[in-house]
Amino acid sequence: MPSTYFILAGEASGDMHAAKLIEAWKTLEPDARFVGMGGPKMAAAGLEVAKDLDGMQVVGFWEVAKKYGFFRSVFYTLLDRVKQERPAALICIDYPGFNLRFAKEVRKLGIPCLYYIVPQVWAWKPKRAGQMAEYIDRAYCVFDFEPPFFDKFRTPQRKMKTVFVGHPILDQPKVPKLELPPGPKTVSFLPGSRQNEFFSISVPCVTGFLVARGQHPNCRGLFSLSAGIPKWKAKVLDLVSVEDVRGPELRETQLSPEEGITTATIKVGPQSQAAICDGLFQSEKFRSISHASLLPSVSDFSVVKSGTSTLEAGLQGNPMCVVYKGGTISYAIARLLVDIPCFSLVNIVLGRYAVPELLQSEVNPQRIAAEIERGLTDRKYIDAQRAALAELPGKLGGPGASKRAAQGMIDFLKGKE
Repeated sequence: MPSTYFILAGEASGDMHAAKLIEAWKTLEPDARFVGMGGPKMAAAGLEVAKDLDGMQVVGFWEVAKKYGFFRSVFYTLLDRVKQERPAALICIDYPGFNLRFAKEVRKLGIPCLYYIVPQVWAWKPKRAGQMAEYIDRAYCVFDFEPPFFDKFRTPQRKMKTVFVGHPILDQPKVPKLELPPGPKTVSFLPGSRQNEFFSISVPCVTGFLVARGQHPNCRGLFSLSAGIPKWKAKVLDLVSVEDVRGPELRETQLSPEEGITTATIKVGPQSQAAICDGLFQSEKFRSISHASLLPSVSDFSVVKSGTSTLEAGLQGNPMCVVYKGGTISYAIARLLVDIPCFSLVNIVLGRYAVPELLQSEVNPQRIAAEIERGLTDRKYIDAQRAALAELPGKLGGPGASKRAAQGMIDFLKGKE
């Protein structure tokens, strides 16, 4: 009888990495059955979807608190499903606020709990790491500095073992070579896929791009627009295709909310560049390539929202800066809890401040325009960033992380390690 595994991912990046894990697992255990929470990629890999990602992709303490009733309902519906299925193991993928609480309840049922892409508790007060070690049996880490961190919390009662398997980002398809029409410098913008952060980041990015064009009139902008963003919020990107719009004229559109954008697209500006770039990104060979990899690969400089996308962008080797702008209350809480000197994954992995980081009020048109100017013209700065980013692949463990994680989990569950 095939084994059943309950797997949880709560956002787009987790959906992608969990899908790769399921695919790798099925090469080792073809009859394995996966049930749980995930998105379209996990479903395509064979997940029986007990809950999709609708409503789950929320960032910020206050934003999550406002949806407490919704998350509580999802939590207990999934827990009831676990009790019905009695899976061989629970597999959690990132998404700590939900998954850690869920694992604590599932462990009470005597079901092994495994974690892949562990919560970044090394960035927070260590108390959470100690609690995690009480009810997670094995954790499969994507950064080489994580196992030594978690080992400090192992005791006879806290037996969680951590294993470094490398980062699955290195298993993503290589970016095919794309030649943009020659001429202007190119700047890419990746403002994120979450609705409640997209607008707060895209507005200063658009305005900053327009300011930068004052110094570089022929500058070309590439803006990533994720599926699911409401059309009224995405309307701000229309301004990048207008030749003579000035920053002060930019303001929030008053359109009524509509349904979301259905397909991820790339907005090109100004109009003269949009015309000659039209259709280049629609080729079939680019359909499986994330915008976070594709756009920085063809850009002289990139402005990237904080998160895993910064690693995807950094692996392309071209200069960049990282931006983060959250809700005021959520940010204030985070500052009380976070205990690291930098926040971008690129800098954390490299162990130094290699790419600039803009936080909260620093995410403004003037500062973004200044970073673009430096990234396009300062040769010493450009060369230093390129040299630092060239170190990233060696820090991430090499290809094959998904298969190493799947093999490690199977071996643990079969008592072979």
